[in-house]
Amino acid sequence: MFAYLSTLLLSIVLVILINNGNTFGLFLFLAIGMLLSHAFRQLFKMYNEMSAKANMDQRTGLYSHSYFEEKLDEYMNQAKEKDLALSLVMIDLDDFKKYNDAYGHPQGDRLLAFFGQLIKEECEPLQLFAARYGGEEFSIILPGFTNDAAKEFIDRLRKKTNDTPFEGVEVLPHGCISFSAGIMAFHKDTYDKSQLIDCADRALYKAKSKGKNTVCIYGEESEIPQRLEHDINEIEQQIKIFLSKDVYTFKHSKRVFSYAVDMADVLELNETDRRLLVLGALIHDIGKLEIPRDILNKKTKLTNEEWEIVKKHVQWGKEIVLVTDKYKDLVPLVELHHERYDGKGYPYGLKNIEIPRLVRVLCIIDSFDAMTTERPYQKTKSFQEALEELRACSGTQFDPELVGYFVQYIENKSSSRAK
Repeated sequence: MFAYLSTLLLSIVLVILINNGNTFGLFLFLAIGMLLSHAFRQLFKMYNEMSAKANMDQRTGLYSHSYFEEKLDEYMNQAKEKDLALSLVMIDLDDFKKYNDAYGHPQGDRLLAFFGQLIKEECEPLQLFAARYGGEEFSIILPGFTNDAAKEFIDRLRKKTNDTPFEGVEVLPHGCISFSAGIMAFHKDTYDKSQLIDCADRALYKAKSKGKNTVCIYGEESEIPQRLEHDINEIEQQIKIFLSKDVYTFKHSKRVFSYAVDMADVLELNETDRRLLVLGALIHDIGKLEIPRDILNKKTKLTNEEWEIVKKHVQWGKEIVLVTDKYKDLVPLVELHHERYDGKGYPYGLKNIEIPRLVRVLCIIDSFDAMTTERPYQKTKSFQEALEELRACSGTQFDPELVGYFVQYIENKSSSRAK
């Protein structure tokens, strides 16, 4: 309105001056016009700066929550109209409160800014929209990304975050900056953004429950057999002790359990064997609770004496399981999962069919997950590299027939996700 009235007033003055032939008046008119033009430019500049500030989170340098809500609507409408892929990722920094309590809020704010910069560096080259959702929670909109493409990108960001040093992270359970993330892909039947955000949040909660530093896609978790739910929850309470001692063992047990649920279907096991494999997978490393913390978390190579202590976890696990009679049928999976097909394993050096079939299955799953488990500042085998290792050790460390089933299962799972 100010610009309109100023222009109108100047136009009237100009008409009067031209009619009267006033040269000085014309000069004055031009001077005022130039001053107003400069004032308008400054006003527009201030407006743009204020708009940019309103859209940005000042602490992290990412976009604000309110601007995220606005842009998510735009991206969803565009995906719906043009039939484009779109994924939403919700991210939560793991154990941020613990870091804040240890070093204070100013240092916690520096961690948030540092993490925001890591996100920005990865997202800007791909023109992805990253925002601070609130507190230690962040969101990323990935136009053109399917679930699997989004997971690949977020896992890469997660590994970079794990491997980037920051002051004081040794107090955190993973010994590094880590985050959990949930992914939800947009579908045409997604009626509004709250549904998309809620589903991504649920996947995030699932990632947290699996021991954190994990990425989950909504709806892709293995279905837990309802008849085993009580037993699974009971055993899970026991292995949760690992969360304070060795979070990697907890997460490993949960992943091995997830593979076992699927392999029970692949091998078409009867109800009894299905129960043994699934529950045995969940509890197989329970004996590691007896291993001293300094050995369990040691980052350098173990000495011979330390390795002998580690090997005892299978017998300690057996003793823990036998405290009650309820799970005594799981003992073979706990005690023998480090036996080898060629007889060079421990604790008894059993070979071939001397090792129970379900134990031979568990040995393959356990080894595969160990090979693909990430650790900060360490290189991890890809799934393909781990499958090649299984094939190479088929007939020596592993049952060749069961290796074939497992490799086929992983390859089928990967190809179906890629479609």
